[in-house]
Amino acid sequence: MVLPSTNPTKSYWIEAAESPLRDFRSTVDLPNETDVVIVGSGYTGATTAYWLHKFTKHNDSQPRMLMLEARDICGGATGRNGGQLRPHAYSRYPKWSSLFGPDGALELIKYEMAHLPAFQELLTHEGIADEACLKFGDTFDAAMSEKAWARLKDAYTSMQRDHGEDGDVIRECRLIEDPKAAEDFTQMKSCIGAVVHPAGQVWPYKFVHGLLRIVSQKGNLNLQAKTPVVEVSDRDANGWITVKTPRGDVRTKAVMHATNRWASHLLPDFSNLIFGSRGSLASIKAPKGFFKHTGAQHWDAIVNNYHLQLPPPYNTVILGGGKSLLVHDPRSYILNDSEDKQFDGLPEFYQSWPASDVAQWPEEGPAELAKVLDKGGIWTGVMSSSIDEFPFVGAVPNHKGHFLAAGFSGHGMPRILLSTAHVVPLILTSLGIESTPPALVAPYPALPKPFHITTDRIEKLQKINAKAKYEADMKENFESAKEEFCNDDRSRPRVV
Repeated sequence: MVLPSTNPTKSYWIEAAESPLRDFRSTVDLPNETDVVIVGSGYTGATTAYWLHKFTKHNDSQPRMLMLEARDICGGATGRNGGQLRPHAYSRYPKWSSLFGPDGALELIKYEMAHLPAFQELLTHEGIADEACLKFGDTFDAAMSEKAWARLKDAYTSMQRDHGEDGDVIRECRLIEDPKAAEDFTQMKSCIGAVVHPAGQVWPYKFVHGLLRIVSQKGNLNLQAKTPVVEVSDRDANGWITVKTPRGDVRTKAVMHATNRWASHLLPDFSNLIFGSRGSLASIKAPKGFFKHTGAQHWDAIVNNYHLQLPPPYNTVILGGGKSLLVHDPRSYILNDSEDKQFDGLPEFYQSWPASDVAQWPEEGPAELAKVLDKGGIWTGVMSSSIDEFPFVGAVPNHKGHFLAAGFSGHGMPRILLSTAHVVPLILTSLGIESTPPALVAPYPALPKPFHITTDRIEKLQKINAKAKYEADMKENFESAKEEFCNDDRSRPRVV
């Protein structure tokens, strides 16, 4: 049995939000039974609860929901991520088109892009857009080496070639080929070119807590923090599933597994399919409105940094990546879920980034963190890593009443909202509960085929040698570690 750390590093998103739902329990004791248990209280769990509420809004009664969270509410990956609502508008096109053809690749891209208007519509409708610091604009991929520029430009031109300059999505992207213009736009020193496309940003923790507050008040949700699920049964002859926790057992008709990296803890069928990897972020003080856009720097296919700036009154820069340092010891993050520890050397790297990498940054020397280092200044978190790089969304084969949305591989923000909207009708159908799709979901695309959970997909992926795959990933990291851009004074490992 594997559960998340009980003492993770402190995230800026969580500490600065000061939410009353942080360790909330709706009732002193767990109910004896419920209609749906949702395991996990992050983005996936919260949107599942929201859609269950919205799909049954016009019913005489709504399903009883019990949300069980091992730690604080939204204390996992969603409360620790980069906050970027940033679709793969073009960058994965070559790989996806090689797997699924030009139309299949475009289907995946359009699904991610649809999350931009979906977020805007949902948060505006619920009145939480300002609370969650929702913002839209351009984002960029800044090429910091010729190798990176060739890769980014090839992805853009491949998509343009297949779909035309006025094709869906690609017409919303653009190249900046002049180095000076690229540096001016991105604000990244020594940028040699960039690709620009639409994106958004959000305070993920506040978004989730806003949704849970709404569903708790208007729906039928019982929220329980610090209640880890240690075992779930299959349905018995009477249709009941038993969910075991240290605080007692609960009977339910359906279980939604919203546990991402931890899915195989309760669903062993996914033990060779979903793994953990560790990332880190920093919160840095910055002048109001200093950064014009969200963005990412790229040196090769592995080494990157990415950032956004929150609107006033916060003005905080959220910075992640640090791969030029981490590639020297890939085991520190690949197949690693030690989110109770900081990465060696990464705090110093992050604090050096503004003066080193940002054009016209107003100060020299280490940047000031927005909070004390171990109080939300710098933190770590665990992402999932899917063996085929696509999430698993839908009903779990051979386990009636069990549903899953997990394995988002560090890219859940532009995927999860509409994925859970796909799962919820399946849950309600399994319960024999009528549902009416809310107007919000009507115009958006169906779940992409590569996301679907099928017996064939599980069996096929179980045959992959996961150990060999991740050893190959580590080897690629070591190759990157030999590059000049990974051997400056900030990135070289310190010899003790």
